[in-house]
This record gives sequence, C-alpha cells and structure tokens, in this order.
Amino acid sequence: MNPQSPRWIEPAIAAGSVVLLLALSYQILAPFIAALVWAGILVYATWTPFLWLSRKLGDRRGLAAALLVLLFALLILVPLVVAGVELSLNLDEIVAWARSKLNGGLPDLPAWLLSLPWFGPKLAEFWGELNAGDPETMARLHEWIKPLGGFLLVFGKAVGSGLLLLVLSLFFSFFLYVSGHSFVKWLMAALRRIGGERAQALMKLAGGTVRGVVYGFIGTALVQGALAWFGYWLAGVPNAAAFGLVSCFLSLIPGGPSLLGLPVAAWLYMQGGTGWAIFLAIWMVAVVASADNIVKPLVIGKESNLPFVLILIGVLGGALAWGMLGVFLGPTLLAVSFTLLRNWGATPTLAEAEAAMTPPADTLSEAVAVATGRRHAAPEGRPASAVVIPTEEAPPPGEDLSTDQR
Repeated sequence: MNPQSPRWIEPAIAAGSVVLLLALSYQILAPFIAALVWAGILVYATWTPFLWLSRKLGDRRGLAAALLVLLFALLILVPLVVAGVELSLNLDEIVAWARSKLNGGLPDLPAWLLSLPWFGPKLAEFWGELNAGDPETMARLHEWIKPLGGFLLVFGKAVGSGLLLLVLSLFFSFFLYVSGHSFVKWLMAALRRIGGERAQALMKLAGGTVRGVVYGFIGTALVQGALAWFGYWLAGVPNAAAFGLVSCFLSLIPGGPSLLGLPVAAWLYMQGGTGWAIFLAIWMVAVVASADNIVKPLVIGKESNLPFVLILIGVLGGALAWGMLGVFLGPTLLAVSFTLLRNWGATPTLAEAEAAMTPPADTLSEAVAVATGRRHAAPEGRPASAVVIPTEEAPPPGEDLSTDQR
C-alpha cells in the first residue's frame, strides 16, 4: 500500500474484513445454531457420565460418545416413532368408533351443567340444534372448527421440525463429546483474559443454571408422569401405566400431559363416567400441569442459588420469547444478569477496602528493607518475611551490649 496513505486505512480494512467474515460465518451457521445449542446443553448436562464411560472403555472417547448418542436416540426417538406408528395403525378404528357414537346422536349433557344460570339454557339450546342437524348451527360450528385445521397443520410442521432438530442435535453432540474439552479450555482461557476470575465465576454460574434446568426437566417429567398415572388409575382408565409413561414424555412440551388427559377425559364422558371425566380433566389441568411451574424452578434454584420468583420469570418469559430453547436461556441469562448487578451494587466494608489497599506483610517488609538499604539475607531455613529489619533505635546486629559499653 502507498506509504503516504493515511494510517487508519489499513486497520479499517482489516476490521471490515473481520466483520464481513463473521457475518458470512453467521449466515452459514444460522440454520444450525439451535441444534448446536441443544447439543451443547445435552453434552454439558451429561459430561460426567461421558467421562465415566470413557474411562471404563479405556479412554476411547469416540466409542463412548457413539454409545451415549445411541442411548439417547433409543430413549427419545424410538418411543416417539412407536407412538406415531401405533396411532396411524389405529386411526381408522378411532374414526369408525367416533362415527358410530355420533350416528346414534350426541350424548346428553349432565343436568348440573344445564342448570347453570344464563349459560345452561343457551348451551342446551345449541346442543339440541346441533343434535338435530340444524343447517345454521352446523354452518356456525364449521366456522368455529375451520381454524382448527390450520392449527393442526402448524402443529404437524412444528413436530416435524422438532424431530429434525432432535436428530441434528444428537449428530452434533457426538463431535462435542469427542472434542468438547478443547473448546472448554479455549473458552475458559478467553474468559480469564477478558474478565479474570469473575468471568470464570459467571461461567460456572451459567453452567450450574443450565444443569439445573436439565435436572428440572427430568424431575418434572417424572413427577408429572407419576401424577398422571395416579389420575388415570384412580379414574379407572385402562392401561394407566402406559398413559403415564406417555405423559412423562409429553411433559417436555409445556402443557403436554393435558393434550393426552383431556381426550381421555372426553372418552370417559362418552362411556358414561361423567364424574370421573370431570375429575380427570380437573386433575390434569390443575394438578399435573401446575407441577411444571413448581418442580422445575425449585430444582433450578437448588443449582444456581437464585430467588424462586426470578427463576419462575426466567422459565416462563424465556419460553414465551424463544420457545423450548428459551426455557434454558431465560433462567441462565437472568442468573448472570442478577449476579452482575448484585456484585456491582454491593458496597465493600471498611475492612475489605483497607485489606484491598494494604499490601501483604512480606511485600511491605521487603519495600522497607530496600528503601533503608538494610535488607539482610534470611538465615537458612528461615523465610525472608521473618528477618528482623533493624530500626534507628536498635543497635546494629553483632554489636556488643555488655555493661562496659553502656
């Protein structure tokens, strides 16, 4: 470049090249960022079992990573595939059963529901018109149901994209298992260079929060599955254990167990068990679904030592902002922000300030010795800080202090 050109041109070109390179890299990685984040969360939460398995296999990280990924695929993907196949095989029977029930007319509504003030008479009138096949009522019902088709289409796309995201996450997790320790070393070194020990502490806090969210998911799934099984068993639903197991997997979706419990409650009502149907619907919505908002924040708070309200806001707000991934990002970001604000707003005590401003005793002694020119070598086996520095009042070392010289 021309030596007479301004000095800022070369740094500007270098900075622009770096920004362009980062922008292009982000554009390439953007479709896979969510899968990479999920893979990182999975690997971090299961890093200790991975190290244990790797040691058992003679430090063969590749084999240990492959076994763990295969195990996760069996635990997550296989039940979903089996449930989808069973549903598709029995779909014709379900439709035929529903048509047979509807051909015989709609079931009668319970008397207590029809006796409700203002709402009961209107519901009875609408139910009667619907049972009689009134064209105007059927057209109105069709308008109400029309958005349901769009919702089911969006839901199907979300399920498909979720499965693809899960497969990609498992694929990326294999490589993170194998070489994740190198990335962690680089990250910790970069954090030490940027923020010192405080940055490392924040990194540990973020990791503990993520680990708490993972444990919260597992704990919530077990609790909701057990509560759902108890409700199905108490209501006399066949195969209550199988429904409880499915509810355990559905708990990964906010309100997932209710998606199964409400249709089962409707089936109980169609069978004539009105009381148990109402009980099951209330149990799934009020008890099972609310466990998600209690168990998960408690477990996360145990790992990150954050206030319960802050964790609850992080879980709910993150889910509303970024979906399922926000359940992890919300509490983690709030945990780091809360810790930064708490440390920034903390006022040091007088003793802490004096301790921070006062050099250690060894350093002070060495400085005085150098300044006075009386630094003495420490005797063998004696630390330098233990050497007595003579003062103006004290006689030089070795001077005789006998009575004759006084």
